[in-house]
Amino acid sequence: MATTSLESIPQLTHHTTLHCPTTGTRTWSSAPHLSSRAPLLATATSDRSVNIWDMRSWRLLSTIAGGHKRSIRCVGWKDYGEKRKKRRKDVDMEDGEDELRRDPVILASGSFDANCGLWVWNQDKGLQQGRQKQREGGSESASTRPGAVPGAFDDDDDMDQEQDFTNTAQEEEEDEEDWHFSTLLTGPDSEIKDLAFSPPHYGANLLATCSRDKSVWVWEEVEPEEWETVAVLGEHAGDVKCVTWLAGARTSRREISSRLRRRRTKDEGDTGPETGDDDDEVILGRRELLASGSYDDTIRLHHDDEAEGDWITIAVLTGHDGTVWDVRFESYVNLASYPTEITAEEVIVDWAPRLISCSDDLTIKIWTKKLSEKEADEKKMRIEEIRRGQRTTNTTDGNGDATIAPPTGFSGRIPSTIRPPTSTEKWIEEATLPAVHVRSIYAIDWSAKTGLVVSCGGDGVLAVYKEVTADSAQKDTDVVMDGTNGQDDEGDIKKLPTEWKVVAIVEAAHDEYEVNHVCWAPKRDGKRREELGAGASLDDDDDQEEYIVSTGDDGQVKVWKLPEDLFKELRSDT
Repeated sequence: MATTSLESIPQLTHHTTLHCPTTGTRTWSSAPHLSSRAPLLATATSDRSVNIWDMRSWRLLSTIAGGHKRSIRCVGWKDYGEKRKKRRKDVDMEDGEDELRRDPVILASGSFDANCGLWVWNQDKGLQQGRQKQREGGSESASTRPGAVPGAFDDDDDMDQEQDFTNTAQEEEEDEEDWHFSTLLTGPDSEIKDLAFSPPHYGANLLATCSRDKSVWVWEEVEPEEWETVAVLGEHAGDVKCVTWLAGARTSRREISSRLRRRRTKDEGDTGPETGDDDDEVILGRRELLASGSYDDTIRLHHDDEAEGDWITIAVLTGHDGTVWDVRFESYVNLASYPTEITAEEVIVDWAPRLISCSDDLTIKIWTKKLSEKEADEKKMRIEEIRRGQRTTNTTDGNGDATIAPPTGFSGRIPSTIRPPTSTEKWIEEATLPAVHVRSIYAIDWSAKTGLVVSCGGDGVLAVYKEVTADSAQKDTDVVMDGTNGQDDEGDIKKLPTEWKVVAIVEAAHDEYEVNHVCWAPKRDGKRREELGAGASLDDDDDQEEYIVSTGDDGQVKVWKLPEDLFKELRSDT
């Protein structure tokens, strides 16, 4: 495969660099906390510690050490979601505010010592010490960006969406630790390569780890800070390099309708939502599914089968000619393949999450689930019912949370176990992204806000990719004028061909060192508000922009911004 020319591709902009407190340290991976109430970034290092950074000032808040005997390879945050915000209206704030706002901040660390550690943050003390460091002028490990935001939680910052970490009592004991070492999970025979907490809407709190011993372990939290092993999956024939859970896409009918309308009226500048659309948040493609990638060049999909009473492998994806280093599920409803005259109802029925993978063979592949003949017929029938006005896809449960009838084969409820339509599934290769890297591709991430993909590898390159409607499709089928809303006579949706383009890049991101990990991180430092003007709110800022965080062998964590033209394009698209 020919490598894409990099000369004319826009460059990522370096935003800041985070330096580890100890010199000569390798940084393996970083993980941002997804809740706006805990703007934290964790970095796993080779010196057996985890550095915790404040994403609003990019300063070091604390360093976790003492729980592992060897290098820490991976980290991940337990995600509680944002659902509790809705409930705050229904409770007595004086009696219940503290409980509702203070979900514990829990971090998992996986180590070369074959163990997984769980840590709970002492929130009051951690932020109190962070403020003290800022008053004293910061630390040597602070951000190196000129004009860095002078404090994560200044009094004039918008704190509405953040946890109130202030310690008003001022009665902390001097020897109290920032982080409490809660639990040590043991069992694997070799180093932990990756870990992942299940999404908050799953029926149980699950944690998956994978190891060099060719195994995937699944743990369940049966009581607070008490975890039990529920499955050990040993089907892979080589080291298991990565694990990830399917989270689905958080959206609403109004959001999809508004985006479709913007595509139809882009030239007229009309961006308002269609009237009557439901604005309740829903999760499309919700399903409990775990993916793992391995040194054996394969990807395996696992779930808890009620009939079998155990976890089983339901699909094996083959197509890579080298180690599969990373896998991620799609969590963004990309409308590039849909005709502009399609309705939000039809998108909701049709859309299903895809899977992306990167490999030692220098390729990044997109995979999609192939429906069986029965599943395809059922989906056509549902689309026909929508066209006749006989079916609605949106309902509300007893708690006021919206649910959507998903595509066939994807559960629309919150089950404790999975009931798939068949015991096995077939996933096919849909696309291969443009070739950029010339050495192993170690990590990828698929943005849930924009649909952009970012990759990194041993060549030191960071590349950003965007899926767009193919040029050949724009001329003939972008607007359907036959009154069928982009469907054929059998009720099938006429998809438009798409293509992936490289839209941003940076070479030698960590100088001559390899880049071990890359991820998207929500923007928390508020700088974009100042650049956009006084009319831009923190909500708009966080919804519209993310940073790219890269972690390298040089012991540094670097933060990058998208090119300005690409950022403006994304604002108009989303």
